[in-house]
Amino acid sequence: MIHGTISACIACLSWGTGPAPGHVRDMVRLDRPGMTITTNVRVAPGTYELAAGDTQAAVEITGDDITVDLTGVTLVGAGPGTPANAYTGRGITITGRNVTVKGVTVRGYKVGVYAEKAPGLSIADCDVSRNFRQRLKSTVQREDLSDWLYGHENDRNEWLRYGAGIYLYRCPDARITKCRARNGQNGLCMVRCDRARITDNDMSFMSGWGLAMWRSSDGEIINNKFDWCMRGYSHGVYSRGQDSTGILVYEQCHRNLFAYNSATHGGDGFFLYAGNETVKKTGRGGCNDNIVYCNDFSHAAANGIEATFSHGNVFVANILDECTHGVWAGYSFDTVIQGNRISRCKYGVSIEHGHGNVITGNVIADTELGVQLWWDDDKDLLTTPFGKVHDRCPSKSNTVTNNRFQRVRKGIRLADDTGSAVRGNEFEDVEVPVHLAGDTSGTQLALDDGLQNAVVDESTNGVSFQSEGSKTSRGQDRYDMAAIEQRLGSKHRPSAFLPDGVRRGRNQIFIDQWGPYDFTDVRAFPSKITGGNNAVVQLLGPESDFRVTKVQGEVRVTPTEGQLPAKVEIDTTEAGLQPFGITIATDAGPLALTGTLLSTQWTVTYYGWDASTDPRSGDAAWHGITTEEPLSRAETSELDFVWHGGSPNESVPRDHFATVATTQIELPAGKWDLRTISDDGVRVFINGKEVLSNWTWHGPTEDKATIELAAGSHRFRVEHFEIDGHAELRFKLEPARP
Repeated sequence: MIHGTISACIACLSWGTGPAPGHVRDMVRLDRPGMTITTNVRVAPGTYELAAGDTQAAVEITGDDITVDLTGVTLVGAGPGTPANAYTGRGITITGRNVTVKGVTVRGYKVGVYAEKAPGLSIADCDVSRNFRQRLKSTVQREDLSDWLYGHENDRNEWLRYGAGIYLYRCPDARITKCRARNGQNGLCMVRCDRARITDNDMSFMSGWGLAMWRSSDGEIINNKFDWCMRGYSHGVYSRGQDSTGILVYEQCHRNLFAYNSATHGGDGFFLYAGNETVKKTGRGGCNDNIVYCNDFSHAAANGIEATFSHGNVFVANILDECTHGVWAGYSFDTVIQGNRISRCKYGVSIEHGHGNVITGNVIADTELGVQLWWDDDKDLLTTPFGKVHDRCPSKSNTVTNNRFQRVRKGIRLADDTGSAVRGNEFEDVEVPVHLAGDTSGTQLALDDGLQNAVVDESTNGVSFQSEGSKTSRGQDRYDMAAIEQRLGSKHRPSAFLPDGVRRGRNQIFIDQWGPYDFTDVRAFPSKITGGNNAVVQLLGPESDFRVTKVQGEVRVTPTEGQLPAKVEIDTTEAGLQPFGITIATDAGPLALTGTLLSTQWTVTYYGWDASTDPRSGDAAWHGITTEEPLSRAETSELDFVWHGGSPNESVPRDHFATVATTQIELPAGKWDLRTISDDGVRVFINGKEVLSNWTWHGPTEDKATIELAAGSHRFRVEHFEIDGHAELRFKLEPARP
């Protein structure tokens, strides 16, 4: 690669010995990759195709007190047709003090803009959309566990493997404003960047994290959009999130202010975790004393707010609608949860092993369970350094006051929670105001007259009630919201929230192989299908009509017409392997679906085994396992089993079981791609000959073999063993691709 220096080029053109501070010279072109900018400069507008390999950069900016104006400039790293998971390099790297970069569009790189040791950095009005993202393996019908993110380690910048629009490392006092990132994996990652100010950005429709922070404290994150940062979701089928989130706060991030942000439709809306240093190493620390004020975290697959193993955090006046948990704050203490609106969630506020937490002044409506506080004998966590330092993490001394519960089946549940205070709460159309279980000694429980008889008391010690008379007496809120407003000042008013009338709700989350759909184009997911006896396809697009116009092959499509976005189901009408082609007319043009379905009948038998007959020890051990009487038998139309940590059925143990599945398939002559996903060992035999084997202890793993078969009926035998933990067995067959 040829490297050049823009400042040297300027000198050659006799433009003087150097610019005055703040003066920007016109114009410079980026005529080759690897050019270095060391002075104030304006780059000539235009599109520059500048590839970068691995950790290289298309443009390097280095120096102190310089401004680089890239208004109208687009940097493109990858050529047409390059998949997003193959993007490499960095569009721009920045080092130096008080560097300002503005106006650039960067796409097609692993990282759009990377800055290291750049205190006082300012990045404004930049678009870093369409950079790296992983290809997801989950489908409409089935989650693939390999899609889960792992953000727990980043002291050596492990997050870089996930890419980013902007990635900052050791850049204190950074200012990121009015930037945009969409259709990538991560919007903005900040690592060891104290006192950052992140305002008025739009980093939505990401397949990982909108904003991710690591060891970054004393920042202000105000009035940003981090909507639809999601993966691991198929509406009505599975709702996992896979640790995607609008805002991620990991590993010793303290005293940050998050206000007026919209982070809806995420895996979580806001995800705060103390980090492995606290949980697995020292037992101390956390992500503490952060203020989260007046944000919208609605429509999360998992939690509107998750905050764990930390203390002193304040969650005030947030909107938390239609999440699984409005707030999940396990193993946290001295947390304030105040004045939030929590509605249409399965659970309102859930805290296990927490103490000194204050839940006050919230409106919790249309949930199954409003507030639940509990302790359980969680041996795995209680034996961690955190569990030991915090004396087995009791649930105690919490306060639940002045909340309003509306249309909630069960208002408050305390289980093995001691010394807590429950008073001043209002209950409207609530079946069970309070449910007590286990040891609830020392509980101060005050209820309005007429409600005490509705309490379910299953506690081991009994609780004495305090009457609040005929009318609830509401006390003072714990946290002064006026102080937050004063800190924000009048120049900050929430404008990032989704406007009225736009799409919203978990039924408006659509994920394909690249992440969340942004409602801008028309597409089908998946468009290439390898299924069992049926398959489900998402037809995605702005609201408009669709109609199935052509079906080739022995398959049936339902429905045949309707309105986008929609799901259609494809079923086989004949036994065997059925190739098909489907054309669907839309206002934006035709969609083509192709693939194969396999309609066959599998006979499945399950066996148990122990360490003395480990299948990996040899064929004799496997023979000994599978010649015993099966624990269970079943018939199924496809091998598509994800048992997670469970077992196939109540007759089979969750660990140390074996599976044998057999079928007969009529096939024409040709080459075939056979794929399995397994956890643990798997091998496949066709007509008695082994054609695929991964006979090891492993996590969910895809294995593939291409085989050639004569026309006729062929006997398939799939063997599988499970050792412990997650269990999975999936089988696919399709014509080999040229």
